[in-house]
Amino acid sequence: MPPFVSSHSSFKIVLTAVFGVLLACGLPGGVQAVHAQDFEVTGTVVSADNQSPLPGVNIREAGTSRGTVTGPDGGFSLAVDSPQDTLTFSFIGYQTKTVPVDGRSEIRVVLETESQELEGVVVTALGIERQQRSVGYATSSIEAQDLVDVTESNPANLLQGNVPGLVLSSNASGPNSSSSINIRGVSSIAGNNDPLFIVDGVPIDNTVIGGAGKFGGRDGGSALSVVNPENISDISVLKGAGAAALYGTRARDGVVLITTKTGRTSAPGEVSVQYSSTVTAKDVISGFSDFQNQYGQGTQGRAPSNQDAALSAGLSSWGAPLGEVDEAPQFDGTVRPYDDVADRQGFYRTGLSQRHSLSINAGFENTSLRLSASHQNTEGVVPNSGYEQTNINLRGQTRLGGLTADASVTYQNELTDNRTFLNDAARNPNYLISFLPNNIPKSALQPGATEEGVEKQFTSDGLPTNPYWAVNELEADDDKDRILGNVNLNYSINDWLSLQGQTGLDWYSLRRTNVDAFGSAFEPGGSMTEDTYRVWESNSKLLATATPSLTDELSLRLDVGGSLRHRQFEQVGVFGRNFSIPDLETISNTANPTRNYDFSEQQIRSFFGSASFTYRNYLFLTLTTRSDWSSTLPEDNNPFVYPSVSGSFVFTDAFDLPDALSYGKVRASWAEIGGDTDPYRTSLTYGIIGQHQGQALETITQLSVPLLDLKPTSTREIELGFETQFFNDRFGVDFTWYRRSTVDQILDVTVSSASGYTARTANSGEIRNTGVELLLTSIPFSTADWTWDSRVNFAANRSQVESLAPGLDVRVGPENRLATANIAQVVGQPANAIYGNTYVRDDQGRIVHGEDGLPLSGEKEVLGTGAPDWTLGFSNTISYQNVSLDFLIDAKWGGKVFSGTNANAYGNGLHKATLDARAACDEQAGSNGRYPEDCFVGEGVIGSVNSEGEVTVDRENDVGVRPSEYYGRISGEIAEEFVYDANFIKLRQLRLSYDLPSSVMSHVPVRSASVSVVGRNLFYLYDSVPNIIPESSYNSEATPGFEQAGVPQSRSIGASVNLRF
Repeated sequence: MPPFVSSHSSFKIVLTAVFGVLLACGLPGGVQAVHAQDFEVTGTVVSADNQSPLPGVNIREAGTSRGTVTGPDGGFSLAVDSPQDTLTFSFIGYQTKTVPVDGRSEIRVVLETESQELEGVVVTALGIERQQRSVGYATSSIEAQDLVDVTESNPANLLQGNVPGLVLSSNASGPNSSSSINIRGVSSIAGNNDPLFIVDGVPIDNTVIGGAGKFGGRDGGSALSVVNPENISDISVLKGAGAAALYGTRARDGVVLITTKTGRTSAPGEVSVQYSSTVTAKDVISGFSDFQNQYGQGTQGRAPSNQDAALSAGLSSWGAPLGEVDEAPQFDGTVRPYDDVADRQGFYRTGLSQRHSLSINAGFENTSLRLSASHQNTEGVVPNSGYEQTNINLRGQTRLGGLTADASVTYQNELTDNRTFLNDAARNPNYLISFLPNNIPKSALQPGATEEGVEKQFTSDGLPTNPYWAVNELEADDDKDRILGNVNLNYSINDWLSLQGQTGLDWYSLRRTNVDAFGSAFEPGGSMTEDTYRVWESNSKLLATATPSLTDELSLRLDVGGSLRHRQFEQVGVFGRNFSIPDLETISNTANPTRNYDFSEQQIRSFFGSASFTYRNYLFLTLTTRSDWSSTLPEDNNPFVYPSVSGSFVFTDAFDLPDALSYGKVRASWAEIGGDTDPYRTSLTYGIIGQHQGQALETITQLSVPLLDLKPTSTREIELGFETQFFNDRFGVDFTWYRRSTVDQILDVTVSSASGYTARTANSGEIRNTGVELLLTSIPFSTADWTWDSRVNFAANRSQVESLAPGLDVRVGPENRLATANIAQVVGQPANAIYGNTYVRDDQGRIVHGEDGLPLSGEKEVLGTGAPDWTLGFSNTISYQNVSLDFLIDAKWGGKVFSGTNANAYGNGLHKATLDARAACDEQAGSNGRYPEDCFVGEGVIGSVNSEGEVTVDRENDVGVRPSEYYGRISGEIAEEFVYDANFIKLRQLRLSYDLPSSVMSHVPVRSASVSVVGRNLFYLYDSVPNIIPESSYNSEATPGFEQAGVPQSRSIGASVNLRF
């Protein structure tokens, strides 16, 4: 296991050494000992329109958190570090103004109105900065302040509830779990639906290696953790196809642009140091609220009579009423009281997390440098699980004449300890503890091993795994090294022509070790797997930009360029079982280890162009086109070309409208994006499975018949919207409507196994998404001391599978562990439908039973989808002088979840729904407490159903059965019962922060300081699912809407300190 504590101490020593070396090198200016003598600045702020004083103007000392606001008379007073500092003045409805102090003790500042013009700048495709008014499609952004103080290893989680149209689902696997992100619904039937992530203009690999399936597995973790949240300057989300058209095939599902901080300082020759520390405690959100606590382990109403009976009963809670029997033998042969001692939540611990970050900024006349380092150490709530991350980033920018260079490099090391197995009973520590009968104390399972050193079995067949054996003896560790590199050169040839070249590299090596210890009940001899994954991806582009002058009223911007993407993936693995020496866990100690190797490579070459016209700065039109050559498609279908057109009209600048309307804009876009596929789907591939008499034994490695004429997919989208601001931007509305259709899907269609294959690759299928997005912004009040900013975002999406392959109406995908439901694509239904067995009902809706008195299982039907109908985010920031309180409430409504936890609770007799049947049987129990065979009669009718689905009713149900048989049938064969509304309203985040005043900072060698307290995932204001949280999932990408015995969601509360020197 990684030595977290010692590594952390070493890391602090390294940081101290790096800092000392930088100082010894004599960076210009050194680290200034500030506040030896403050400089007091007073003044007045007035409006340029009528010279009237402006109260409530925000004033900030550049490069610090120091600031103040003007009073009712427009006056202000502020202590700054130096007479040469710079002040920034900002006020709603006025242009932000930067004013150098220049040694003046009194300043009069005049602010110009924005003339009903929003001068906001947004980053669009290819990193092109454009005025917000000129953009013809919807974008969203999140500022750095919304990202700090939160110990999220996966930056994607910070988007949740903040971006209209973005739905995020996390896997229930503990620290650094992966997340699935959908923007505007599911567009691919068989492929990935995540957006493209861009960091400082370079795409990064977001592939999740690993995941849980029907028979379990471990989540592969988030690839986005390579981005340190402390380094993020802002995040922009490009949601529509029009926004992403220039990024190509991977941008079909949107683009998330992450811009990192630079080393710019407030004055040349200045060096600043910033340190932050966050400590967070996580504990699980209590569940199992609808588990019964009246019955214990046993069968047919009786407690076990001996150890063998207890081992045979296992997880069965169909025993006697608690307290009715004084004591009973348990799985280990010990006789214990037959009382309610359930403490499922007590298995989990409070997980502590620490993150320390240090950054050094150095600014010179034409050059800036930023060196940052961070270390995060997180304990999972599952015992002995954890996550440790070290991140070092260096970024430099320089300007030499017309040449500007920007380069950065990031190194990251991740150590993940005991990543939790999910879904199935074997290896999963959550499984047994979730369904442990009420009368068995969890301490009886400890320490997981017997005196002989083998697993302390709870059942006669060895399943499920003892949770303490799983956390103490099994091993599931990851060791990952990653490097991101980026070089960007921009040369201004003249005042209207520039040339940009950029290349980026993303490389990582992941070593994954999984060990089933000798003595494991499900693997008595033990086993071991070692896999090494290597991913190498480079992205390069060349872009020429021209802004020729046309007329005084009409301007043009031309962008023309090309790009090259090259990706390689390699996996080397070895597996062995049966350790010769029990405690020596190495591959060489296993019998007959087998090895495997996988390799793939792909390349995309692209050319693209964009023409943007501007008429009188209120009418805008942009045309784009892109042409891709993909190595994964046949030559005859390369290249594939796709265009886009977008426009906007700022009507408040074109017409004389009432003053109450500060700003108004309408926009529209249409775009098409092509899509390729994974490598080697157009031809046969071969592998070697061994040797015979010195000759290689070859085999075809594909299970799907390749398609020689494979065509690219195509996503077409139309988007309409408007943006308005009222009352000098105190209230704003941003509305979007869109319709998206993805055709010529690349999918596998099942074929007869007699062909030697299981499927064939086809170009077929269409998914359509239609939706609306709404963002409301408001400033309910703003005074000299108080400010309240409020945002509400709402989005609704309707997806539908329009078609599949010819003659195919249902495409069945991954199956749940109980084999009662699948994720499926069904024509005429939402994408990724939960497709499961239902009750058979008569025309009155009554449940039909067979002659055996048990419910009949009907055909599979669509029971819903894991995607919500609509989402809502409500965020607020309330500030009083130096104190700020912000909170985020988000909601999802209309989605469904299949709960394997509740299904197993039914079958095991642990669910409250089983109580009524048992009460009836308790009254009929004989002297030995055993339930009669016919003690419970289910509500409904006796009947039958023929092959055509026609139901025949014979009579009211009068056939009695035991409750365990009745609820066991429902648990194992009828998914409908366990599909729940996954609706919720949640307090996602609550943060209280305080900026220490300048009067305090003037006495210490610290320029600024702030402290904050942050809570994440605090509690549900409403949820509709019993026993589990509605966000539960064990593989949100492959099986959205499926849940079973995962790591409970945790709430976190933490404190942060930020210091700037």
